[in-house]
Amino acid sequence: MFGDVAPALIAYLADRIEGVRVVSRVPDPRPPRLLQVRRVGGAAVPPVRETVRLDIQAWDTSDPAAMQLALAARTHVWALAGTSLLGAACYRVEELLAPRLDDDPVTNSPVAWATYSLLMRADDAVPPTP
Repeated sequence: MFGDVAPALIAYLADRIEGVRVVSRVPDPRPPRLLQVRRVGGAAVPPVRETVRLDIQAWDTSDPAAMQLALAARTHVWALAGTSLLGAACYRVEELLAPRLDDDPVTNSPVAWATYSLLMRADDAVPPTP
């Protein structure tokens, strides 16, 4: 059974990065400091693996602060390779797009984001998406 890795990654990052809310959907109103984790694709690698592509966006009050938040998330994502910290084995982490700065299109506030690919093993420990 392939599980939804995004909620496990949200919990993992929330436990490791203090003072920031980690979510899958951006709340309205958006707090000044926020991390968003969204699954944006991937593919099955039969019989028991899948690649999971994830975007992580980091908002903060300045460009340097947004980048620092994105880099903190990056450090923790890279630490997943060769572990079962998300409940299933993560064999490999790839960085598809390194953290980069942009402006939030709605509020023009600083945001940095990156895209990662995790090679995961199917495991019943990661709850399936309802």
